[in-house]
Amino acid sequence: MDATTTSPPPPVPAKYAERFLEDMLSAWCLDVEYTRARGDTLYYTDDDGTERAVTDFVGGFGSLLLGHHHPAVTARMRQLLDGETPVHAQFSLRTQAHQVAARLNEILRREFAGVPDAPAGGYSAVFANSGAEAVEAALKHAELERVNRLAALEEELTARLRATADAVRDGSAVLGARLRTAIGGLAADAPPGVAADALRTALGVRNARALRRPPLFLALTGGFHGKLSGSVQITHNPAFREPFAGLGPRAVFVPADRPAELQRAIARETVNVLDTTTADGVVDLVERPVPVFAAMFVEPVLGEGGVVPLRADDALALRRICASHGIPLVVDEIQTGFGRCGAFFASSLIGLRPDYLTLAKGIGGGIAKSSVLLVRSDRYRPEFELAHSSTYAKDSLSCSVALTVLDLLEADGGQLYERAAERGRAIRSALEEVRKEYPDVVADVRGPGLLLGIEFHDQSDAASPYLRDLARRGHFGFAVSGYLLREHDLRLMPTGSAPHTLRIEPSAGISDARIGHLAGALRDLCGIIRNQDAHLLVRALVGRAGAGSRRTVKDFRRAEPTAEPAVEPATEPGPVPRIAYLVELGEPEALRAYDPSLADLDDTALDAFVQRSAVAGAWAPLPPVRFHTPKGRAADLVVHPLPAPRTAAHPPAELVAGAVRAAVATGSTVIALSPRAAASGDHARPGLHLTTGECLGGRTVSTGPGGASLPPGFTGDGTLPGAVAEALLTAFAGPDALRCDGSDADAERTAAEHGLRLGAVNPR
Repeated sequence: MDATTTSPPPPVPAKYAERFLEDMLSAWCLDVEYTRARGDTLYYTDDDGTERAVTDFVGGFGSLLLGHHHPAVTARMRQLLDGETPVHAQFSLRTQAHQVAARLNEILRREFAGVPDAPAGGYSAVFANSGAEAVEAALKHAELERVNRLAALEEELTARLRATADAVRDGSAVLGARLRTAIGGLAADAPPGVAADALRTALGVRNARALRRPPLFLALTGGFHGKLSGSVQITHNPAFREPFAGLGPRAVFVPADRPAELQRAIARETVNVLDTTTADGVVDLVERPVPVFAAMFVEPVLGEGGVVPLRADDALALRRICASHGIPLVVDEIQTGFGRCGAFFASSLIGLRPDYLTLAKGIGGGIAKSSVLLVRSDRYRPEFELAHSSTYAKDSLSCSVALTVLDLLEADGGQLYERAAERGRAIRSALEEVRKEYPDVVADVRGPGLLLGIEFHDQSDAASPYLRDLARRGHFGFAVSGYLLREHDLRLMPTGSAPHTLRIEPSAGISDARIGHLAGALRDLCGIIRNQDAHLLVRALVGRAGAGSRRTVKDFRRAEPTAEPAVEPATEPGPVPRIAYLVELGEPEALRAYDPSLADLDDTALDAFVQRSAVAGAWAPLPPVRFHTPKGRAADLVVHPLPAPRTAAHPPAELVAGAVRAAVATGSTVIALSPRAAASGDHARPGLHLTTGECLGGRTVSTGPGGASLPPGFTGDGTLPGAVAEALLTAFAGPDALRCDGSDADAERTAAEHGLRLGAVNPR
């Protein structure tokens, strides 16, 4: 080979691991690959080949109270690996697991010393590999406990029913009037044998049905407990839960701050079995509740629900209600435990003693993957150990690392807990100062210790169409996180079910300087939001393409109304038809008209913006525009923007199909497709009328003087796209208003009757 010949670059490997998620990260400007980590710092290499240091305020979603690669944890891990510590030695003695469980029990006794109802035998431990798996174990153990209670109840009922029926049969007892009515109106003089058989049949069938009822679980509105087939059933977010509702038990969700709702939910779902009691030879009826609810799950702080702490009085009320019904309380400390909130157990800060307790994340010191379920001894079922197991759980490696983590947390009388509380107070104080400066932007700052959330006011009615779109699609938190990453080298993330809240979970070693940097960056972000200047968010998103544009904030608060315009009522009775217009938004001038704050970005930057945005799906629909006819008819037109590069022949078919589904789901019965959207494929479906503008044969269309028009960026010179005009005529005059055969001499008259003017055919 010639010495000057260079080899071609290696091919880019195909992506098979969660490609869709990676595309979404790109849309939010979060698509970086971190190459190393230490303490509160993550590092990545930017497009110029420069290593960038990022302050990590996500902290592994609560796993990194000790920071990335704590020296003592990494040293212990190396020692274990060098010492060839066995990982796979299932069905053998595991001393380290017993030591971890014993240490956890010691801490439980200390932190809950003043809380009543301590189990005499402590808490038994079941190890797992992740938080969601610990929750799965809790679900299964709770159901096993419920099944055992059901079996005991059924055995008791069966024995008493048999004895009572025998007494009725031999004449030593008779059925009371209420009982005779309950089993079908049996006559008072029915023969003893008939009465005995009727009693056994009626109560046996009724009780068998009640005892076979599927289990229910209780959980809090806004709660999160994982995404496995069982744990997702008690996760409140419908987007996570509903697609898999058929895979697991049903949960009933109640608000944390209204314990009375819990009492009502239990009463609403309670079913009773029929038991008997005999007094003076007369058999009467007694109703007894069936243990339908297997357990209730609560988090001391709703992490994914927006970092909302559970108040002590509400927590104790929930505990009291559950105890009165024999329902075990499962306290999920997967994110809050291991010192993050200023005590080892966040539940100890509010006096909430658990029946079950789940722990994970911090137990591995940021390196090992482990979790544990603790069950109080008077509820623990030993047979569960044979019914539930895991290949990796309870291994010597992860348990030994957990012991090192416990040593670090408990050192010097637990100074690390106070350090977490103090650092949390410092961050909260800084965030409160930001809130005072921007009360119109920041809604709340909350959370204990180093589990904090900063909530922004909802931007769903923002003046900036781009900010409004982000909010309505649930992308706001991700987009501002991308801005903070690219412009300020800060890593934050929104909470999973409250996208206007950013979580803040650094290590206990976070410095004052980094806290100050966070506060300064949030001030810059608040200035952008206050002034509705989407330019700076988009500038960060497109990187080099926007490098030459302005870096200062402009005020666009008055560029567009902050509330949706009032929709005038129709003068004719009946529902107002809804039309969806699916149209690509990719031309730079259209984008500048759509959101005036983007005017300072050049065409290259806006092309890059559309390219990145397209992977995240159609933008949120715009507020409806109401069109009226001279006859008093009305129709609402809703524009569905499709981010599509202007160089593409048409938007992706799936993008258009998704927008069609969204339009139908929100009540549109007529869909108008732009020419490029129509070219993406066949989107016809039964019961749906599609228009494309072909029937007008290229004619220009306008509304009468003072008539409604489309929002900026979607029309020009007061004209309407042909597809929209056809859709309006379809809504006003029916699907046969235009015959699309080129010979409709009445087209102009029909259009004029409904407030539309057909002009000349556009020259081709």
